[in-house]
Amino acid sequence: MKRTSRTLIGLFCAASLLAACGSNSPTSPTTPAGKTPASFQPSLAITSTAQASEPIQATPSPTGTASITPAPEASFPPYSPAPQPPLVRALAGGPATPTATGLSLPDQPCTLTDTCEWLRVAWRESNPSGVTIRIYALTACLHSATASKPNASCVDAGDTIPKADLLILGTAPASAGSYSFVLEEPIGEGLFGFGLLPGDGPIVQAILLQAVGPGGGSAFAIVATTGGCYGCIL
Repeated sequence: MKRTSRTLIGLFCAASLLAACGSNSPTSPTTPAGKTPASFQPSLAITSTAQASEPIQATPSPTGTASITPAPEASFPPYSPAPQPPLVRALAGGPATPTATGLSLPDQPCTLTDTCEWLRVAWRESNPSGVTIRIYALTACLHSATASKPNASCVDAGDTIPKADLLILGTAPASAGSYSFVLEEPIGEGLFGFGLLPGDGPIVQAILLQAVGPGGGSAFAIVATTGGCYGCIL
């Protein structure tokens, strides 16, 4: 049995090099105070009198209070894959791989929907002039935990990443040093990862960075990755 952990504590946040390829007891009803349960309501006896020959007219019930319809919950539009820029190969003349990377949950409540959350990725670029940082989501777990390897990260240094599993989250000038983005919290049995791309999109299993400049691109840096645990009960 394997499960994937989403905990941010202890994430693999060291910069690592990757190669890009081609460039987942019910409660009993309660009785309101002061009311008698229906099964114990006493019957009301009508006492006849000499003048009670006329039929008793029913008294109309008071008009009930109109119920308030709750407003629909805000939600993202259905996920639709955005156009992806061409992958940039890591070249000797390209910028250095981002270092001092990290992923955090900023003290910034997400009010776009009831299930969204902000995340912030940070980095340091040795020579940021003219360099852009691309923030990518890896949507597949490339390694499964096994009996021989009970703990496995979804991505490791030196892995070849399938192009179809790499989606760009955004870009920022290298000098900015950080970038914030929104994911949806995974809700449901068997859903793990850092979150879903907005609109019930793919699950984000890892966050990667690449520096891109006029001379090409850097190798990828692993900011954070989820992983598997063989035989663990979480």
